[in-house]
Amino acid sequence: MSRVDTRRGTRTGRWVAALVAVLAAGLLLGSTASAAAQDGAAIRRAGLVVRHGDGRLTYAFVPFREETISGIDLLRRSGIEHVTIPFGGLGEGVGALEGEGCPTGECRRRVCQGTGPNAPYWRFFHQVAPGNWQPLALGASATTVRDGDVFGWSWTGEEPGLPAVSVADVARLVGVSDRIGGLADGALPAAAVRTVYPSGVQAEPASNGQSRAAYAVAIGLIALMGMGALYAARRARRRASPPEAPA
Repeated sequence: MSRVDTRRGTRTGRWVAALVAVLAAGLLLGSTASAAAQDGAAIRRAGLVVRHGDGRLTYAFVPFREETISGIDLLRRSGIEHVTIPFGGLGEGVGALEGEGCPTGECRRRVCQGTGPNAPYWRFFHQVAPGNWQPLALGASATTVRDGDVFGWSWTGEEPGLPAVSVADVARLVGVSDRIGGLADGALPAAAVRTVYPSGVQAEPASNGQSRAAYAVAIGLIALMGMGALYAARRARRRASPPEAPA
């Protein structure tokens, strides 16, 4: 009888050991998968600088969750006003940024470049080292953007004229924190944009909403002035008219 009990206990111990091994393997695989998922969801960031012909600079800080994005995605997610033209398998060309550039027809023919050898157009650059901006002849659609990269667009036909900035510098200039780099928790922050006007360059005129409000106020003042002039004219005519004779 004791021999039978010993065998049963041995079998039970083997089953328990096997079950513990399976559970341990499941926990290990689960923790590995969780770590991989968190790494895939990490928030990455890149900087974008746009230099206009008058010297003003627009900075954009762009967070993203993918391992990489394209240069044209970086522009789209930045919130910077842009007009792009499709060129088939070559991707998209940039015709205008924040109102500076050329119409779509001209962009499709010459990518906005004038007839002169140094005529400006929107050129795309990658900062490979602080202040070292390299032109990207294949364009933004064929460019890979990784965490920590800084790219630039410049309205120029010669030198880029772009400043030496890091992603942390761009974050500071647009007024946000750069501590999101590498974080996996929380919602993806929105991109942030700011335009800086150098000395001697005037800020852009009021927005369309402000212009419409000013226009409405002006129309109202003109209407009031017209009503006042009409009232004054009527009073003047009444005073000039002779009094009626009694019946």
